[in-house]
Amino acid sequence: MAIKVKPDEVIRHEAVYSVGLDVSQRSTSICVLDPDGKTVMEGQAKTNPFEIGRYLQKRMEGPLKLGMETGSLASWLYHGLRKMGFDITVMDAVHAHRALSLKRQKTDRNDAHGLAEMVRLGSDWMKAVHIKEQASQELRVQLAARARLVKQKIDLENELCGLLKPFGLIVARGNVSADTFRDRVIDALCEAQDNGFHIRPLLMPLLDVHRIIAQHIAEADMRLEIAAKAEPVCQRLMTVPGVGPVTALAFRATIDDPTRFKSASDVAVYLGLTPRRYQSGEQDYHGRISKRGHSPTRLHLVQAATVLLISVKRWSALKAWGVRLVNRIGFNKAKVAVARKLATVLYRIWRDQSEFRWGKATMDPAASAAATS
Repeated sequence: MAIKVKPDEVIRHEAVYSVGLDVSQRSTSICVLDPDGKTVMEGQAKTNPFEIGRYLQKRMEGPLKLGMETGSLASWLYHGLRKMGFDITVMDAVHAHRALSLKRQKTDRNDAHGLAEMVRLGSDWMKAVHIKEQASQELRVQLAARARLVKQKIDLENELCGLLKPFGLIVARGNVSADTFRDRVIDALCEAQDNGFHIRPLLMPLLDVHRIIAQHIAEADMRLEIAAKAEPVCQRLMTVPGVGPVTALAFRATIDDPTRFKSASDVAVYLGLTPRRYQSGEQDYHGRISKRGHSPTRLHLVQAATVLLISVKRWSALKAWGVRLVNRIGFNKAKVAVARKLATVLYRIWRDQSEFRWGKATMDPAASAAATS
């Protein structure tokens, strides 16, 4: 049973008390445990770092260690409570869920108690998660907004092409600019008009939206390029062939602090670029990549690997290694392996404050052409 605390009563203590915060969109359930695991206080506060902090400061006088799960509000609450002087840890939600699922009844109150218990038991029971700095969070928002615009542009292009096909009008796609695509669609609409199909007034609004989105993408690319050139870390990352401003900034924002990784291989695991493994007895199965972590950054690394293998003309030890992989295991698997290698290379460049070393690489031109064709 929790000790009932009067509104004007303060609990004074010298030992570290553990606090679990079960966060929902409007309110946060709070549970405080003493070092022996006894419930000292339970309650609720508005989901706001100031409100949660003030709630605890008014009722508790002594050292506290707070814990909560990862979530969309975790970064905001974490930084806000840290500014108020609280010692707070953010726990991996998947890991915490497994422990909380042992309770018979799923309630906010029980979850707050379970989180407080995990904080009390320490690192053996909770998996702490790194919370990124505000600058990295803002950069991720910028990259996410650009990615959404790119997706909307592609969706519009697919829609326009699909709507024209029933009239026998095929718009050639390929890697063309937005202006070129617009000109091709207008030509197709003119052809439709000549053939007696009156669809131009119906599709021009979509084409106008496509033009506006393309303009916003161009502006976003310009801002990202300026940001990458202003960041010394990104300048070094862009010395790697195939890595442009978007990939460099995405890697910068996702990793945030390279010192939190013990080795370069940990970065590849963090980004979900390593194979899943199941081992039991005599069975040892290696499957597809785990795809854990930030999927947009993983996609950017795979795209950078594709550019390195196909478009980059200058040879390097990395490109030669990748092309040999293409010949042995096929392009799709090889580009993922090269993306994994890129992640480790980028990490080492950042950690060591170095630049890409091209190395010596010799490759039979015929083998290279066969691999990338």
